Amino acid sequence: AGNTMTEVPLSKAQNPQLLPRRRGINSCPLLRVCLRCVCVCVCVHFGWVKCRARILINSWFNERTPQERGPSFWETEVLQNFQENDWYLNFRMPKETFSFLCDQLHPYINPQITNMLDPVPLEKRVAVTIYKLASNVEFHDVANLFGIGTSTACNIFWEVCEALSKLRRVFVKRPKTVPEVQAIITGFERKTGFPMCAGALDGTLIPIIAPVSYPTDYYNRKGWYSVLLQGLVDHTYCFLDFDVGWPGKCHDAYVFECSRLCHKLEDGTFFPPFSRNIQGVNIPVLIVADSAYSLTSNIMKPFPEGTVRGPRAAYNASLSHARIQVEHTFGHLKGRWRCIMKRNDCQTQNVKYVVSACVVLHNFCEMHKVAYQEPQEDVLDQPETGPEQHDVPALSPAERIREALVAHIHTNQ
Repeated sequence: AGNTMTEVPLSKAQNPQLLPRRRGINSCPLLRVCLRCVCVCVCVHFGWVKCRARILINSWFNERTPQERGPSFWETEVLQNFQENDWYLNFRMPKETFSFLCDQLHPYINPQITNMLDPVPLEKRVAVTIYKLASNVEFHDVANLFGIGTSTACNIFWEVCEALSKLRRVFVKRPKTVPEVQAIITGFERKTGFPMCAGALDGTLIPIIAPVSYPTDYYNRKGWYSVLLQGLVDHTYCFLDFDVGWPGKCHDAYVFECSRLCHKLEDGTFFPPFSRNIQGVNIPVLIVADSAYSLTSNIMKPFPEGTVRGPRAAYNASLSHARIQVEHTFGHLKGRWRCIMKRNDCQTQNVKYVVSACVVLHNFCEMHKVAYQEPQEDVLDQPETGPEQHDVPALSPAERIREALVAHIHTNQ
């Protein structure tokens, strides 16, 4: 019965050169019969029932061609019918910006051609990943929507996230020259009135599922599991530096003290050498933060609330206006990429790659002036300010810098 070879017609979408009708055992009927007999003997030896053996053997040796899926959402809707608003809604950017992103990712993503199926095109791979990051839907939903297998969608997602993480040095950059840092300082001072500020620092919590190892370390004071994202941003809502992966129970100040950002600030290597004389005090490039952080020569924090009047109150208001830039940045980040606004179901050790990809995409959108659209759902609350760090003793360099800023802001009101 196995000598008749049934012709399987090929569809127009299949390439006859890439999809050979029969290879190996399927090209020799006698060999196929022999192998069927061997498999039957093996199944009988292991005590498998006849019907189960038949199912297994038929699944191995029946005439097969690779599964062909029909046109998907990407081919029929996105490429043909999507308007600009549809691109914003589903991919968070216009079509031209999406194409430029694909060009940036091309050196890091190389779809491999096999003799079974045509590889998923680069543009479709990027679209699958961005749609998943923007909506946080399940992998099987993304797979059905784009006409690919669930495992394929999962592999594509992690491949593109890894490629996006490699673009960190391209789109997440600190100012390396004096004109660059002066531009940020000028932007902050014009926008908020706070002088010599080149960044706003804070942390935010990323929801995750309960980890298998040390789950209590990730259970934050708000009552859910999370990892912490520390971000330093400029006046244009772009990240200058970030650190992600610390357990949600960690204090913001502890994460900062353990970060490379803190060490570079202490060594004077993060910003280029630049200073300004204000009220007789030499003021270096500064970062503003909330009261959870310690006051240093590079980190300015507010005076304790409820005890300030006059010039110090004006200083607090100006610093708060500058620091709120990082809160707005976190809001834009989570509003665009819902996978970090809602609970992330991937393994804890992989969350940092997802967040890194989202930060890179956020900066990419901000640098290309992609308009931010408010999400229909509320963004998760930012973490509450932790226990206040004690101020350094009076007359220290950090305190003299802060008092000089108080006098400067009061004079220029």
